[in-house]
Amino acid sequence: MKKFDSAEDLKAEWKRIDRALITPDLLVSMPQPECKGLTLLTDVMINATVCNLGPRIGQITATYSDDIEIQLDVAETIERRINIVCKEGRIDRHLETWVRNSKTGVKTKICITGSGIAVPAIDDCVSFVLWAETGFLNSPFSLEDKILYVRDPELYERKQEKAREEFEREKRIKHMRRELDLELKLASTKALLNIELERRRVRKLGWRALMAEHESTGPPTDAISDALYHLRTTLLSMPAPGHTIGHTLERREPKEDSK
Repeated sequence: MKKFDSAEDLKAEWKRIDRALITPDLLVSMPQPECKGLTLLTDVMINATVCNLGPRIGQITATYSDDIEIQLDVAETIERRINIVCKEGRIDRHLETWVRNSKTGVKTKICITGSGIAVPAIDDCVSFVLWAETGFLNSPFSLEDKILYVRDPELYERKQEKAREEFEREKRIKHMRRELDLELKLASTKALLNIELERRRVRKLGWRALMAEHESTGPPTDAISDALYHLRTTLLSMPAPGHTIGHTLERREPKEDSK
């Protein structure tokens, strides 16, 4: 905690920070909960070591690393919250924040937001300062991503473009695989249908026609010819005593189909 030589020095510092955080025009339009929270925000800023006022009135800048700063616009955050929550009745705990490269000046907006029930905007600003003072523990991916951008925008864009191309390539491959799977399923269904149709045809053949087809047909070359070969062999086998030709088939076909 910072030490002051006198109560007057503390009071002067308090007043300086208070005025640097909120302009008089905004202060008179702030709801009472926001005004109460200003006291706490001023108090944490007095003792802050990572966060500093500026660069403009209503803003706070936190040092993330030797080349990265995280800027919070307290005034814009409060104004946004007043317009959305108070006037529209919606919960919106968005903070107006930016990531800036302190060496190159490259700057980009970053979405940092609170979660849960609606609270005064200035309470979320206090949470931001406390988070910064702890070293931005458990930084979200969105923050890390924006830091990569401000450090080298050109390299970042090249990597993003490469990632987009890779994503599109993977999407095309998945689409082609789905189409291939569908074609294979349709082909399998068609093959089974053809086998069944051919089986019905063969069962209707007379004895001589069945023998003639079996003798004239060469060795099986595919699933259909193999199924028909075994079917004709079964039909041409000598039936068991007391059974007619083809009766044995009805008992043996399931075994043949399972092959």
